[in-house]
Amino acid sequence: MKILFVCSSLEPGWDGVGDYTRLLAREMARLGHICGIIALNDSYVAERSEIGIESEWGKIPCLRLPAASSWTSRTRWSHHFRDHFAPDRISFQIVPYGLDKRGLVNRALLTLSLLAVGCPAHLMFHELWAGGTGLAQTRRRLMGVIQRHGLKRMITVLQPRLVTTSNPVFAAMLQSIGTNAALLPLFGNVPVASSPSSLEFPSQLTEAGVPADGLSRNIWWLALFFGTIHPEWKPEPFSGILRRAARRGGKRVALLQAGRIGTAGDAIWEKLRREYRSDFVLIRFGEQPVNTLSHLLQIADFGIAASPWHLIGKSGTVAAMLDHGLPVIVTRDDFQPRFPIGNCPDPDPLLHRCDDALEAKLLAGLKKQPPRARVGDVAAQLCRKFHSLSQRQP
Repeated sequence: MKILFVCSSLEPGWDGVGDYTRLLAREMARLGHICGIIALNDSYVAERSEIGIESEWGKIPCLRLPAASSWTSRTRWSHHFRDHFAPDRISFQIVPYGLDKRGLVNRALLTLSLLAVGCPAHLMFHELWAGGTGLAQTRRRLMGVIQRHGLKRMITVLQPRLVTTSNPVFAAMLQSIGTNAALLPLFGNVPVASSPSSLEFPSQLTEAGVPADGLSRNIWWLALFFGTIHPEWKPEPFSGILRRAARRGGKRVALLQAGRIGTAGDAIWEKLRREYRSDFVLIRFGEQPVNTLSHLLQIADFGIAASPWHLIGKSGTVAAMLDHGLPVIVTRDDFQPRFPIGNCPDPDPLLHRCDDALEAKLLAGLKKQPPRARVGDVAAQLCRKFHSLSQRQP
């Protein structure tokens, strides 16, 4: 198959969906398909760019269109690229705020609709409208009404043959506007480093008294926050459970932070440092090369998720932890979905709720698994769905 992926931006390390699209296209190429990518609203380029992605399975042509240019010119250039590529399938990786700073997709709709003409379309919703999960303020919920109308119109205009999303809550939201969506799990954007033992043990850990190996290492729990810490996140009850378990088990705890934490996360991290410094050692790594991130994911004992349990499937950083075989404690269960959720798949066995059973689980030891590159599973699943689509539009 010839598959054309369409996303918002392709700046490596600065756009999670762009990273996802790039890795997925590479994996599809490994499976023998011909792939191309269009980034329609790329704020990281000042002018049109057609620098492709090199891979072991051939070059993946890419078109990056600057967000500062007019939609008229972007429509012209993207349509030209699409006609030259001549795809069998087109896959739109949708993030409303990636297409418009207010999350309104109307201006992009003509461009998207022309790209979809005569080709079976797939919509993968990475995000939906504000307020649909019940987590937004009233003002954002009102904006969400407008966003929801725009997304509903997008689906009507594009007439996708396949709609997918990453979690049951989003599937229920789409069902509320009359669209059936299949679940397609995320994979992590941090490839598993093939030789983590060759990387130097982080000096920050050594300076904090954490040994690289040996019996002394066994008295430590290394708990990793990876990525954004959302403003809704609260340290309790998780921190209290962790403190009690550490005292009962004779453990010392190092809270590690890696990746882009966000503005609210900065303030939360400083609050943790002030209020829990007598209980935990806090070490902040911040942004790091992907090999270093993979190393940290492999040496940590467990991860800490700042996303709610019902939305854990939309977290790319949690997906990266799971790819690395890392147990993940989901510390939030603070909202109920506003829409009825149908049958949910069984949660990954590496995911653990922050509930009354957590202390006993920590004392028993949260079991890690061998790293697994789940991008292959996701690509194979998507290929099967693509093969089931006929060329003829209904």
